[in-house]
Amino acid sequence: MARIGIIGTGSMGGMLIRKFVETGAFSAGDVIASNRSPDKARAIAAATGIGIAGSNRDLAAASDAIFICVKPLEVKALLKELEGILTADKLVVSIAADVTIGDISALCDARAARVIPSVTSECSKGVSLVAFGDSSTEADRSLVLSALGSISQPVETEEQNFELLADLTSCAPAFISSLMHEFALSAIRRGYIPAGLAKMLVIETLAGTAELLKSASSFEEVVTRVATKGGITEEGVKVIKKAAPSMYDDLLEVTLAKHSLMKERIRDQEP
Repeated sequence: MARIGIIGTGSMGGMLIRKFVETGAFSAGDVIASNRSPDKARAIAAATGIGIAGSNRDLAAASDAIFICVKPLEVKALLKELEGILTADKLVVSIAADVTIGDISALCDARAARVIPSVTSECSKGVSLVAFGDSSTEADRSLVLSALGSISQPVETEEQNFELLADLTSCAPAFISSLMHEFALSAIRRGYIPAGLAKMLVIETLAGTAELLKSASSFEEVVTRVATKGGITEEGVKVIKKAAPSMYDDLLEVTLAKHSLMKERIRDQEP
């Protein structure tokens, strides 16, 4: 069994640790973590039984696979800190958006992979995007895909597709929650519905709709089951089809522009 190190125990890093241990993807005894805040590392260690490394360098030296769970603009500095330790016999798995496999490989000799997880893995649902560097081995692929498969649906794809696909996976819980919130608020404004009731109705209906979509051949199949010809629902669907395309085009335009800006900032950082 590989020794797994996780640098960064914030929202995503902490979630990965909890879910990997909870699902048995890795045993607690095979996982060590480090964090800029020692208190956070100690807290997750106490909750999960994993070990704590004294420093990032200690963690990298003791680990076969190192998951980097820090902010994108912190990755280059971290790799510089680990200079000389991330050798070719180690695997680096970065979850940092917009830091490419090329960026990682330029600063260390380790084999590299990228993962874009989703908060939905907290419920063992959703998709984790995965891309592997050219030097990655079949053992690397097996380790990463197996671990992510225990908490999500891993989808291996070309790295060049990450930004757009991440909007449909990692970013989508926020987009969908925002949309459903606005839907509930509109009903509240018009019908004096208690906020708690509106929230429950929308959430339960959303969960049921997701299950229907899984077995449906298309989105349109579910739409036509509800929106009968000449009926009330059909009128609402017409509004969505008129207004939504431009909204979603705008959404993807601004998010992809932000990705481009972040990549520029990463490229401009000192190596």
